[in-house]
Amino acid sequence: MMRKIIYALVWLALVSCSDDEVTIDDNTGTNGEIVVTSDAVASGELLDDYKCESKDNDIEASIPISWSGVPETAGSLAIMMYHFPNADDQTNANSYLLLWGIDPSVTSIAHGGADDGNWYIGSNKDGTAISYTSPCSPSAGSHEYTITVYALSETPASLPTENTLEVDYETLKAAIESVTLVSSGSLTFNDVTE
Repeated sequence: MMRKIIYALVWLALVSCSDDEVTIDDNTGTNGEIVVTSDAVASGELLDDYKCESKDNDIEASIPISWSGVPETAGSLAIMMYHFPNADDQTNANSYLLLWGIDPSVTSIAHGGADDGNWYIGSNKDGTAISYTSPCSPSAGSHEYTITVYALSETPASLPTENTLEVDYETLKAAIESVTLVSSGSLTFNDVTE
């Protein structure tokens, strides 16, 4: 009996140390080798200053993002920020930020800088503008969002080399799946509405 207990404890220790485990520590999320952080997130919650950003011609200031740990073998980066409006349906996502063609040497995007870099940006959540969409839930409660940085072998050939409304969540997701995923990292946080 004692031997079974020891084996069980060893197994639990090994599982708890898994490299694939996702942890959230203040404003940092990890998954694999890439560590994603944001100054807009504290204690796992989106700060009020970054909710419901004001719109200028349907364009909103994007969330600040930083990351580290991109493998040297990466040829390109892509970033997606998404939310599942129905927590029980993980196949139907709303996208809030879609970026691709990012050079692997880039390690951050400043607040409002998602459409300023030498990369490409897709449609906002509603498909009405080439822009980031700021979390702005009309209903009370806690709403979970995830930002994932993907290190890819190359920029997917199926993606356009321009900013475009034609790239939505499904388009970018399929393109990412068409090349080799070298590594990824995610930051998950909550928009809490009173």
